[in-house]
Amino acid sequence: MNCKTKLFFILFIITFFNLQAEKIYLSIRYLGLKVANIVMEDTENKISIYGQSTALANIAAKLDNYYFVEYDSDYLPIKYSKKIVQKNYFEDRITYYNRENSIAKMISFLDSSKDCKYKIKPSTRDFFSSLFFLRNQEKSGELWVDANQIIWKVKYEFIGEETINCAIGKVDARIVKITCEKYSDENPKRSDMLTNNLVNEKNVLYFWFTDDERRIPIKAKYSMKPFPVIWKIESYEK
Repeated sequence: MNCKTKLFFILFIITFFNLQAEKIYLSIRYLGLKVANIVMEDTENKISIYGQSTALANIAAKLDNYYFVEYDSDYLPIKYSKKIVQKNYFEDRITYYNRENSIAKMISFLDSSKDCKYKIKPSTRDFFSSLFFLRNQEKSGELWVDANQIIWKVKYEFIGEETINCAIGKVDARIVKITCEKYSDENPKRSDMLTNNLVNEKNVLYFWFTDDERRIPIKAKYSMKPFPVIWKIESYEK
């Protein structure tokens, strides 16, 4: 292979993977105020998520969190790691999923006493791989979610359509309603602010996905009391 052929091949590979990469920029709003910015990237069977609180929100609660998912086909995670930097709360851990034996193993790099193994369903996903899986579904159904070592049975239902004006334009969207039922016997533990309580029996979560082949998550609403938390898209790249 001569130099020109090698160069062409390298450029082709770089271009190909850049075309496969997807970045979704979101903001989290509470009481109409932007409290955090989120960047999600999906490329080469890996999802990375970065969440950072805004300057305004830093006064009350700092958030500087990173999540990483390496997944197999159908967005089934092989491992899920997160590094959490919040006010009075820190995490640096990784979870490995053994589907053949229906076991997950969590390792904490900050406190080895928290290391544990726990039972999972073979199709268990973390919150973020569940979100990416959900985008591609055509009909209502169920999935299993691991939320901080607690396994949940999650039902998703397509409840309608809506035309929305958002940061990427005026788009037709499909609305998905999500309800949760705790399967594990253990009580939920304290976790990071970004995903904490999103999987909850008392509250309902709604997602809006564009009604096209991209299925971009343009909005989410978490109906918690006394006021809901809203996720809104800021920009999209692919």
